[in-house]
Amino acid sequence: AYCNQRAQFGRPITSFQLVQAKLVQMLGNVTAMLSMMRQLTRLQERDGFVSHERASLAKAFCSEKMRETVALARGVMGGNGILLEYDVARLFADAEAVYSYEGTYEMNTLIVGRAITGISAFV
Repeated sequence: AYCNQRAQFGRPITSFQLVQAKLVQMLGNVTAMLSMMRQLTRLQERDGFVSHERASLAKAFCSEKMRETVALARGVMGGNGILLEYDVARLFADAEAVYSYEGTYEMNTLIVGRAITGISAFV
């Protein structure tokens, strides 16, 4: 909605190629995150549990994609992306918290790395 309403040079910003490219990338990220969560939910329902490694992979992937997606949205919105009257500023802060709280991205990647290599890189 924002991109269709916001105009630059007499045109909605959705008419610009780079804005459309960012919108497509954001949609792809959200679709991938939802697909991964749906798969984890199915595994939980079927098996009654999800392994730590799978949960860590999902958290690492989704938290990184969340940060990327919110950064793209902020970029599309320009200066308005940092104003509190729009939700993107709050989502940006939320994305940073998810990325680093309750098991940082780095810790989750180490858990998955150990699972796929059999070698612990924890120091």
